[in-house]
Amino acid sequence: MRVLSLVLLSLSLAMPARAEVIDTKSARKLLFPIKGQNTQLAGALTDPERATIIALIPLMEQQLRTPVKYYSSIAYSPDEGLVSDALQGAFNFHTTDASDAAAIAACNNARKKESNPCQLAARILPRKYKPRALTLSYDATTVFTRSFRREKAPKSFAISSASGAWGSGKNDTAAIAECEKAAAGAQDCEVVIRD
Repeated sequence: MRVLSLVLLSLSLAMPARAEVIDTKSARKLLFPIKGQNTQLAGALTDPERATIIALIPLMEQQLRTPVKYYSSIAYSPDEGLVSDALQGAFNFHTTDASDAAAIAACNNARKKESNPCQLAARILPRKYKPRALTLSYDATTVFTRSFRREKAPKSFAISSASGAWGSGKNDTAAIAECEKAAAGAQDCEVVIRD
């Protein structure tokens, strides 16, 4: 949901077509638990680079003043290394594709013009992650789990893939309006859950 720039370093694809709108019961079966997550490191990284990424995540959390949550991605310019302004992260998106795209775009915007394009260094994923028809950011999954699923119908849940924002309401219009307000300008809010 946020793209972060650090003092010595900075951390932040095309979104797949959204599946059909599903009901709360179906969403509950698809969404990952809010407990537990893993860091997936790029195979192209050396062992010292892998150790550096693992060490940087707590620094990112200090800068963000919040834990780094799924779905998050970290991109870097191989020409500039991990300790450069080109290191970027994108945090708390609804899919790996969205967080990857945001991190790589931020990295490419921050890298030196003569450097080769950025690539993915790491992802923060839910434990036992496998692609599913519906995934939500950690924060949206928390809201779904703790309150939305217990609300009485009618109800709708909307998300913005580009920003990681979400919103809920008694109908599609209310959910999209709440999502658009949280998305701060993103125009891609769509309903993904409806009862």
